[in-house]
Amino acid sequence: MKKLILCALLTVAFSINAQESYWTYYNFSVEPQNEAAVLKLVEDYFKEHKQEGVTVRFFENHFTDSDNNYSHSIGFSGSLDALGNQYSGAQSDSWDLFLTRVNQLIESSFSSSMGSIISTYGALDTLYPIQNYVYLHVNDTDAFLKEREKYFSSFNSDVRLTVLGNISSGRSPHGETHMVIMGYKDFKSAMAGMDALLSPDQVEIRRKAWKEFGENNGGVSVIRTGTRILLGKW
Repeated sequence: MKKLILCALLTVAFSINAQESYWTYYNFSVEPQNEAAVLKLVEDYFKEHKQEGVTVRFFENHFTDSDNNYSHSIGFSGSLDALGNQYSGAQSDSWDLFLTRVNQLIESSFSSSMGSIISTYGALDTLYPIQNYVYLHVNDTDAFLKEREKYFSSFNSDVRLTVLGNISSGRSPHGETHMVIMGYKDFKSAMAGMDALLSPDQVEIRRKAWKEFGENNGGVSVIRTGTRILLGKW
């Protein structure tokens, strides 16, 4: 198995609605003694060589189950044109040197995936470094999206960022179709849960809206949950 799944950056193709935002993620494991060195290499490279219009994020995979135990992930997001330009770019000496150095420090690759961002709720200008993620299998996408929009039109919160995305490639055998990211400002907020951060009136509104969403969303199964920490963003 190749150590560095970032090599796939040169070969992935896109086929999603051009009006949406796009994302790709690469998950891998790093020995603890090499974590700081890998972060430094990623930071130094993408500060200088990042594709215009693309945001790069580097995460530690913090709370996981035994089948989801990679240590880190790197993600890219942006418009179709911006990501398309990144993936079609020619190799360079700086890229080759970056790959060589990081390959020496990465223990193993785990998985990779791509998709698009469907909806975002919350303050986009706020940093949310602690992120709970949930992978879902959605039976009826139309019903799910309709009821989810209805839920957030009844209840929305400015204490977290909630992002919904679809997974178009890289699904596991469990069949996840969508992922939800819930970003918080700190671990205290992430641990407290949604209701603990709301007023009593907001709790009542949220629970009523969530009950209606659960009754009418067409069938949704939770595949996997976890918590990741944002180590860097460029």
